Amino acid sequence: MICQLQSKEKTQAILEVIDSCSVFSSLPDLERFKRGVLRRERLQSTGIGHGVAIAHGKILGLNEVHIALGISREGLEYGSSDGMPVHLLFVIASSPSIQMEYLGALSSILRSVRTEEMRTHLLDIHQSKSDEACRRFFAMMAEQRFVWFCKDLQ
Repeated sequence: MICQLQSKEKTQAILEVIDSCSVFSSLPDLERFKRGVLRRERLQSTGIGHGVAIAHGKILGLNEVHIALGISREGLEYGSSDGMPVHLLFVIASSPSIQMEYLGALSSILRSVRTEEMRTHLLDIHQSKSDEACRRFFAMMAEQRFVWFCKDLQ
């Protein structure tokens, strides 16, 4: 799931992704999940640099990892490790019982966003909504084994 962020502040942006992306609507306890993500964020920023943040939280009762992406063209002040604004805000929900799946999804995100080309594609795909941008994106995702994300976009 992808959503265009309206929020300009980190906490509100995280909540906006959770509230506006339907992938989270089936969580057993949405409010507890929100509190967990924000509590984790207060411990240390999940802004990893290069305009990317990966906020995450655990909740019991999930059989699969839930992931959404919020895109901010203008960028959010996020307290990232490099001090730069965040444009791509991933939010991940998982359960302690599916730790390997969570680590696999996190690894896929990290591997994919390490290139400027992929970060640019992610920013452009939501803005353009063109078939060509989608084809390029899906081709890159398939190359990088990012299948879990592609199935939500189609």
